[in-house]
Amino acid sequence: MMSSVSQAKRAGRTILVVDDEAAILDLVQRVLKHAGYNVITSRSGDGAWDVIERGEPKVDLVLTDLVMPGSMDGFTLADSARRKYPKLPVLFMTGAVPESDEKAAARTKKGLLRKPFYAKALVEFIDSQLGGS
Repeated sequence: MMSSVSQAKRAGRTILVVDDEAAILDLVQRVLKHAGYNVITSRSGDGAWDVIERGEPKVDLVLTDLVMPGSMDGFTLADSARRKYPKLPVLFMTGAVPESDEKAAARTKKGLLRKPFYAKALVEFIDSQLGGS
């Protein structure tokens, strides 16, 4: 196993995955559960914010799509989550960040997974954010 994060270490971690596409949510949930993470899913930024705001269950990391319907896109969700929990890692996944959008590029520099992605890349991406903590 190449990852430095053990199955046991993953078992206590909860990932909130936010995407308006059911097929993507299902895939990401299956991959992360198989890797040992607890997974909560939401089809919207608004639904995800409800989970974060309640604080139950405790979320260790948020993985959100950038472009979603409703009042909260990925950036809005990230801003709200970081205001409430400054240490909560928020990562982004998208198929739609134009290279020319410098503001978006700067905000997602360290935490962007481009769609489509492989299962192994997804797990390594999450592990890289949670491995040291």
